[in-house]
Amino acid sequence: MEKWEYMVIRSYSGVVTMVNGQEVAQMVGSQPAGTLLHEYLSGIGEDGWEVVSMAGVREGADIILKRAWVDYDVEDEEPAE
Repeated sequence: MEKWEYMVIRSYSGVVTMVNGQEVAQMVGSQPAGTLLHEYLSGIGEDGWEVVSMAGVREGADIILKRAWVDYDVEDEEPAE
């Protein structure tokens, strides 16, 4: 069975403000200052992340992404010759 890992991004005014519950932007007045959402999604898309759901929250959105689970604890085995 395929396993997945998930990420939750919160954006506000087109800026990523939280990733998996950790703040990643600062508020300057009433606007966030940080990475633009489209730039962030493009970057993590190259790492295999795929948007699977979105929900509006206040003036922003929670975006849920997933990618295939990679077990980094297993050493790569050499193919048999």
